[in-house]
Amino acid sequence: MYHFSDYAKIGCKGHANFDFVDIRLDKDNRVFIDPILLELAPDNWSRNATKFVHSYFSSCYHFFRNDEMGKISDLFAHAHEQNATKLGYGNGRNGKGKTEKGLKESWESFGLLICEISTINKAIDTPIFVKNFGEDCMSDLLTNILHEPLNEFTASQMKKYNLSLPTKSKKFWTWSIEEKTWIQVERKSLLYEGKELLLVPKWIVRPNYIYGIDHYLFSVIAREIKKEKNLEDMSNKEVVSNYFKPAKHKKTIEYTKEHSNVLEEYHEHVIKCYKKKGNRITDEKLDKIIYKK
Repeated sequence: MYHFSDYAKIGCKGHANFDFVDIRLDKDNRVFIDPILLELAPDNWSRNATKFVHSYFSSCYHFFRNDEMGKISDLFAHAHEQNATKLGYGNGRNGKGKTEKGLKESWESFGLLICEISTINKAIDTPIFVKNFGEDCMSDLLTNILHEPLNEFTASQMKKYNLSLPTKSKKFWTWSIEEKTWIQVERKSLLYEGKELLLVPKWIVRPNYIYGIDHYLFSVIAREIKKEKNLEDMSNKEVVSNYFKPAKHKKTIEYTKEHSNVLEEYHEHVIKCYKKKGNRITDEKLDKIIYKK
């Protein structure tokens, strides 16, 4: 296995020694950028990067709710599969939102929901309501949104470790907070085998997201139904099985339309879950995933 630390000749292994994910360069690494971890991180880079994510999704929801079709189309113009970080599955298995066309298709029905459910306002709502939009799709989208901040983080790590590696001035697309659209910039970029390489902060990745439609159902909606129907003796699992299967996705949407406040409760619940479970992956766990220990 050949990792970035080998390429850079840093002379050590182990994430306790690095701020970045020590990616394996000959194969994709099965961790994903998580917007909640990014939002909870206290460092200056993460606070700035969170502004980019909030800007993109706020713009999405605003454009849909105001029927600004031209701007909606532009939202997906540069939201393609991203290989520069070498994170994810690398083979498109995690849904169809891996291309501009796939992302547009995934969001078509979601656009209607955005107009019907006023409490949809977070990045994490996308994997809940958009079918086939899992960690790999979200992580790729976030990488595109954060392309310039990730380029800056990569440059800072090269400076920190005094690395002399190939670089080249390269044009790429990134999200603009000021203009609320994609802009093309030209920046010096790190290269590996002639292609751009982006390092990712280790504290914003996870092997899986805690949130999602099942977590939403089991942790919040099932609890509300038990109160409504006086079913306190029934387990959350039984409630979900009895009231939401089959057609889990459709019934979850219907329930949220009728009880939009429940989604707000879920937003708060997710933050508590991440804090309770630890708001960043440990160096030891990341070592096991990346180095296959």
